[in-house]
Amino acid sequence: MSGEDDCIAVGLIVGSMSLRRRLKRVFATRGWPSTEWENGRITEPCDVLVVDIDRLEEVRDPVPVAALTHGIDMRHLGVLKSDVRAIMDRDDLDDAFLEAVHEVAAGNGWISPTLVRPLLRGTDGTEPGHRLSHTAERARRRDPALTAREHEVVSLVSKGMNNSEIAGALYIAESTVKFHMSNILQKTGFRDRSQLAARMPAHLAAAR
Repeated sequence: MSGEDDCIAVGLIVGSMSLRRRLKRVFATRGWPSTEWENGRITEPCDVLVVDIDRLEEVRDPVPVAALTHGIDMRHLGVLKSDVRAIMDRDDLDDAFLEAVHEVAAGNGWISPTLVRPLLRGTDGTEPGHRLSHTAERARRRDPALTAREHEVVSLVSKGMNNSEIAGALYIAESTVKFHMSNILQKTGFRDRSQLAARMPAHLAAAR
């Protein structure tokens, strides 16, 4: 299982040149090397493949996949042979791409927050780790700078949970919680988790 400081090698099977460049730049901010699809294969070993959803049939290697889609066009998921563990929207924020690849490398699943509701078709059939609390959902609508999963972490920190307890509640690795905490503190400007727990609940309450 990958830790928060592990170097994750990413393979890219992405048709859009501008999106490829963006993803390479985003992954480079974490020191994650990325290799493009050339002559029918990835030229370097990789830990995670980021693949256009309509090109999944080109994946031959047993590497976990993060599929790129647009909106709710999921037709290609019905005939999967590759090991898809995450579904990302091409319009996701940079942090969402980082979160998705990190989760896949850690052996977890991930779905773009923008795709969860359409995929569920209004049902409540998600696992607890993929379902937003009412407080987190209100906060996400108020503050789009944080991802949906980061808002879940914030809401649990405000309840006094430590990293191990948060990991258990969200069904993710403790290293992933640390990864989210680092991003949250950077985005919110709080000094540490105690300051976050003391001041963020007021922000969440204001989102009601």
